[in-house]
Amino acid sequence: MPSPASRETRLTAATVLAALPCGYCFGVVAAFMLAGGPELGQAPLLTVPLAVLAAIGFALLPLLEAQTRFMTMIVAAIVAADAFLMVRSAFL
Repeated sequence: MPSPASRETRLTAATVLAALPCGYCFGVVAAFMLAGGPELGQAPLLTVPLAVLAAIGFALLPLLEAQTRFMTMIVAAIVAADAFLMVRSAFL
């Protein structure tokens, strides 16, 4: 029978994996907003790594339970992808 610590570790690892697309999409949306249009230039070089690091930081933050962080990151990834598609379609 797996121990509760291994379950927590697996959920944290899954949360970190879910943080990557979430941070990427939020970073691209931030670049779109900073650039004001589809001509992003160099903005993603700053916004995407910062957003990914912020998402990973939240995924590793031990203030919340692992299951809460995992569900939050999954919902945030879906919202970020939807926001990315809405912003992209608004500029095209």
